[in-house]
Amino acid sequence: VMLRLLLLLLLGLSHAQIQPPGPYEAADLPNSYVWGCQPGNISSALPFCDTSLSLDARLDNLLSLLTLEEKLGLVGGSNVTNVDDCGNTDNGILRLGIPPFFNLEEINTGVQTQCMYPDKCTTTFIGPTNFAATFNRSLWTTKGAITSDEQRAYSNLHGHRHTSPNAMTGLSGYGPNLNIIRDPRQGRASELPSEDPYLTSEYGTYYVRGCQEGSDPRYLKVTAGLKHYTAYSVETNRMSFNANITDFDLWDTYIAQYLPVFANANVQSMMCSYTSINGIPSCANDLLLNKVARGLFNRPDLLVVSDCTAVSNMAFQNHYARNVTEATALAINGGLDIDMGDNIFAPESMGGLGQVGEALKKGLITLQRLDTTIRRILQKRFLTGLFDPAVPQPYTQLFEESVNKSSSRAFNFDAALQSFILLQNDGVLPLRAGSRIAVIGPGAVDKEALFSNYASRFPCFLHNYTNPERDQRYCVSDIASAITAANVGGVTLVAPGFASLDDMNGSMVLDAFDAAHQSDIIVLCMSIGLSDASEGLDRTMLRLPGNQEYLARWILRLKKPTVLVLVNGGGMPAIEMLSSRANAVVEAMNPGFATPALADALFGKSNRWGKLPVSMMPSSFESVDFFKYDMPASKGYPGRGYRYYHGTPVYPFGHGLSYTTFNLSCSIASNVNVSCTVTNTGKRTGDEVVMMFHNISEALRQSLPHPAPIKRLVNFERVQVAPGQSVAVQFTVTEQNLRLTDEFGEYVLYAGNHNVILSRGHGQDVVLPVSVKQSKILPRV
Repeated sequence: VMLRLLLLLLLGLSHAQIQPPGPYEAADLPNSYVWGCQPGNISSALPFCDTSLSLDARLDNLLSLLTLEEKLGLVGGSNVTNVDDCGNTDNGILRLGIPPFFNLEEINTGVQTQCMYPDKCTTTFIGPTNFAATFNRSLWTTKGAITSDEQRAYSNLHGHRHTSPNAMTGLSGYGPNLNIIRDPRQGRASELPSEDPYLTSEYGTYYVRGCQEGSDPRYLKVTAGLKHYTAYSVETNRMSFNANITDFDLWDTYIAQYLPVFANANVQSMMCSYTSINGIPSCANDLLLNKVARGLFNRPDLLVVSDCTAVSNMAFQNHYARNVTEATALAINGGLDIDMGDNIFAPESMGGLGQVGEALKKGLITLQRLDTTIRRILQKRFLTGLFDPAVPQPYTQLFEESVNKSSSRAFNFDAALQSFILLQNDGVLPLRAGSRIAVIGPGAVDKEALFSNYASRFPCFLHNYTNPERDQRYCVSDIASAITAANVGGVTLVAPGFASLDDMNGSMVLDAFDAAHQSDIIVLCMSIGLSDASEGLDRTMLRLPGNQEYLARWILRLKKPTVLVLVNGGGMPAIEMLSSRANAVVEAMNPGFATPALADALFGKSNRWGKLPVSMMPSSFESVDFFKYDMPASKGYPGRGYRYYHGTPVYPFGHGLSYTTFNLSCSIASNVNVSCTVTNTGKRTGDEVVMMFHNISEALRQSLPHPAPIKRLVNFERVQVAPGQSVAVQFTVTEQNLRLTDEFGEYVLYAGNHNVILSRGHGQDVVLPVSVKQSKILPRV
């Protein structure tokens, strides 16, 4: 107990800020005030605290006790409890011993929090695109489990989210972000897994399960929330942007990745996006929120929160509503529950603008609709155990020892090894320790680009988080340092060439040439950072920022053995002019703290490479209209993503090499059971990914009144194979694997000739025919 109290002092926390009335026997819990039904609490004898009753009965009782004012205080923050970065803290129900609750904790790449003390910060993972590149479901589940352990620990310790004194870590986590990487220029691509809906949905399903499920089936460890539902992929004028999307594309691409997570992962909440779809804002879209997300999968409990200021945007940005009262009513009737960042839902007596109350007075919404929202809000707190005795719950016993454990760091290192992609290699890799190596390019020393957008703002401990006294990433090893450490017995020369990724001044270029001339091997590190692509900022070009390409071209003219290492999120650069001259190319995406793992991969200490979860597009793709949401190709338009792009990518989706060689053989039995054998024909143990795609015969394609993908990922499996050994991989072909999306957005199984394609992402694919006798419309999942 004393240790935990000492930690609170180190964090500068004070219970007195929002301490509710009532004694607590669970006083040894550092933030015991969050437990609304502890013995001795003023409400402990009320039915909603009676664990012998059903959840519905307890919710009914609690709802019956609330005044209208208290209900209104739960749907939005006030000027007292509203905190930084859009995360609203509601007003609580202090009369019943229920304290304010923090509604938004970012968990896309780990828990966004301040550090507890030196060497005790939450785990900041490799980027989401890295995780997708692993094609490894077990990693995604473990990432979720570590994240929710740490979120629980911070909540139990009353830890700070960011810099506001009221921004305390709660149990409402928002992540993963499952928007599609529609275009490599989109600003927030580094937050996203993939361009492929199936790969994205699998990542989301397993990550959410890892977050919510734990050792105690009675409770959810945290509630996970999907972002940003849906079709959010434009930062330019994002508050007012309207996407024109056909029914075909909506169901084939922009909703498809969310549906399995709604159906199979028990996800508890989601954040609606800024994007308007065909004129209707996502946060007021009855089709998206009520009919699809809740209605299709019998999920009336699904909680929906707005992206920051999305409600007021309807009045002041996209003008869907005439005023904020109408915007409030349209949003709530459309399916929204909680307003983030606007401060317009909460009543005036609690510091808000009182617009929900105003809409009630005018008859624009009903009290029954408001009660539905309140029920959803409170249900999440019951599900996480906040109205049950805290002491017997295992998740209440997670404290500082659960944060950034050595096993969590080892997991992140291993996940990184499985994520880096060997795009090409003529034999220059692996590097040999003891060599003369020049590490050149601003990406060699830049640390910001190592992290995806929405990774932890504070990956290293700082004494003052409001006015940081030092580099916020001082504890992170840059790529040059990692390579230097791995090059034991050798000479490593470091020359960034430019002062920053965007620098156009060539004053440091000569140093880079000197280093290149003095070396035997060159590692060119080129990066896209958050100053070029991030929230609110799309890229306008596909080339590397600043003069990086200029530097790379001149270095490559020296014709020395050169390895090109790319650091960027899901929005990958056009590098065809560089890759054609480089001896090897490695895509590292956002390695974060795992630069030593990257060095291990480069020096051959590991052979666990990943596969591209996106297509790497050529520079000619810049001419494609960024704001066009159509996926299939049409006259003068090449299409988007590997499923529909009628062009030649620099590297295709699923591509990735190894330091060893493999052979793949497959057969199919009974039109359903696919059996594959992966044989390691090389001299090193290595990982390989077998991907199963679906496509249709040309005759069937010509008969359709709507587009069909060139091919579509439907399953995958990652295996590790020792030299000379074989590993069996089994797949079952389902009707959902063979379905297409028709022009009305229905999922249809068509009679005719289909194929399943087994691929390693390079080398010869195995094509197996599958015959379908009868057409039928299929369920959504």
